[in-house]
Amino acid sequence: MNEQDYIERLKNENKLLQDKLDKINKGKQKKRRFRWWLLKKSSTPIFGNRLKRSISAAINEYKEYKTVSVDTVSDVSSSVIWRVTRIGLFAFLFAIVPSLVLIFQTKLLMNQNKLITSQNNLVEADRRSSLVFVMGDVLTDLNEELKYKGSGSRNISKTLEARIVGLCMAMKPYRYIDDGVLIDKPISPERGQLLFTLLKSDLGLESSQDILNSAEFRYTNLRKVNLGRGVNLKYARLDYSDLTEAQMPAANMESCDLKEVRMSKINLSDGNLKRARLHNANLQRAELLSVDFTNANLYGVDLSGADLSEAILWGAKLENANLTDAILDNVIVDRQDWIAYISDTLDLEGAGDIEKKYRIKKQGKKQFVLVPKK
Repeated sequence: MNEQDYIERLKNENKLLQDKLDKINKGKQKKRRFRWWLLKKSSTPIFGNRLKRSISAAINEYKEYKTVSVDTVSDVSSSVIWRVTRIGLFAFLFAIVPSLVLIFQTKLLMNQNKLITSQNNLVEADRRSSLVFVMGDVLTDLNEELKYKGSGSRNISKTLEARIVGLCMAMKPYRYIDDGVLIDKPISPERGQLLFTLLKSDLGLESSQDILNSAEFRYTNLRKVNLGRGVNLKYARLDYSDLTEAQMPAANMESCDLKEVRMSKINLSDGNLKRARLHNANLQRAELLSVDFTNANLYGVDLSGADLSEAILWGAKLENANLTDAILDNVIVDRQDWIAYISDTLDLEGAGDIEKKYRIKKQGKKQFVLVPKK
């Protein structure tokens, strides 16, 4: 290779290298121009036109006069404050809008859950109501067995007793629509209908007691029913039932389970509730004249406004009970310091008024009576 060819080849290589360098420089310039364009475009929404113009004027003024006037500084400061306030407002809006959407969605979800619950309750109510037809067949058979039984033995067959107990177990409580409103607590109207029919059928004592000992009558609806005088509910399990304003004087409810039963304004005068368990029952304004509560568990019972004249509270457990405005004329108790006991030891509601109204009179060796103070 001669010297001329070598020089020519170097020139070609130099040209190729220069072209590559120019291409690289053009790429860098293009990237710089893009970054500058992006910064320019993004600066407007970030800084705002007003702040951008203020900063630009300050820079130009400094380049020209090597100083910045007070007015220019004030303009830049006011623009900064204005822009920060605007950004804060937007940030607040961006923060609050998702929260509002979330709250709205939660509310919609809760309403949907309520609708689903209501629908399920309605389906359950429809299913339970179908048991009424089964109850019709059972009561027809009951009527057939009792048809030819006189005033003597009115006991029924063990088979029919078992069918009644099984039917009562199937009649579980549920919530349903009453006067256009979904009731707040589940209850079984069908159990109330069945129990009412059994009590009115004048069953023999043996069959009646067998059914009450075995059947599940919790959550029974006996609201405002008139069961007549002297019905037998001994050993019945009636926890969480509704007997509001029921008429059942002289009822035998000895050893009944009556936990949290609603019995306000009930008429139980002359009733037998010995050893009954009335934990947290509602007996507001109930007629309880001469009721025997011997050794009954009245823990948390609301007896406010109830009339217990001549009732027997001998051995009754009264912790957390409410005796506000209760009438206790001639009530029989088991200790001479009973008034001080419910006032100082148990600290019952209404005990202060009882202390003002009554005094203890001894009547027998272990029996004491509350008599009104003159």
